[in-house]
Order: sequence, then structure tokens, then C-alpha cells
Amino acid sequence: MRDSHRGEAERLLARAVEEEVRRSGGRTDGSPLLSRARGALDAMAETAAEEYAAYTQALDEAEAGRLTFGQRYAREGAGTPLVVAAVAAVAACVADLALGTGAGTAVGAGAVVGVAGAAATVAKVTAAHLPAAS
Repeated sequence: MRDSHRGEAERLLARAVEEEVRRSGGRTDGSPLLSRARGALDAMAETAAEEYAAYTQALDEAEAGRLTFGQRYAREGAGTPLVVAAVAAVAACVADLALGTGAGTAVGAGAVVGVAGAAATVAKVTAAHLPAAS
């Protein structure tokens, strides 16, 4: 049994034993009960070893095909959409300067366009990632 699964099972056993001790009003000793429960867990793990191996293999295969948000962003979002956002930011800045707007305002408008484009890119990748991650 994997350590994470074993730890989770041990925590559940401990909670179940604590609950049994609580329900008995302290008349039940938790230590021997927990020892027997751990022994039963080991016995169940041995009899279900084949099924558990199939389960963990399926988990590993599912995890291998799953992309993290960073990987999906690098694959789908870091290329063309960000270049388009940068070009749009520069174009907005140049257009404002050509129309006689002050340099600070033109640069501010360019920055706003760039940030909006980058935010749209992140939103697009997030919209693609959330259903895939589920």
C-alpha cells in the first residue's frame, strides 16, 4: 500500500477507534482495538493486493496524462496570444503618440492594452484548464 494511502487509512482507523471509545463512555480500551483494526487492515490489504495494484496503475496512468496549469499555459498561452498582446500595446502607444497625446498617457494606454491582452490570455488558458483538470 502506498504511504499516502496507508496514512489515510491509519487516520480513519484512529478516528473510528476514538469514536467507539467515546460512544462506550470510556469503557472500551482504544489501544487493543486500534491494534486489532491495524491487523485487519493488513489482512484486507493482502487479500486485495491484486485489485489495489490495478487501482494504483490506473491512478498513475491518469496522472501521467494530466497537465498542470503551468504546463498548459506554456503549451497554449505563452506563444502567439502574448505576442499579439505586446504588439497591440505598442500599437496603442504609437497611435496615441501620433494623435498628439502626451507620452505618459500614450505609455499608460499601451500598458493597459498589454495588461488586458495578457489577462485575456490567462483567462483563455484557465478556461481550457478547469474542465480538463476536473
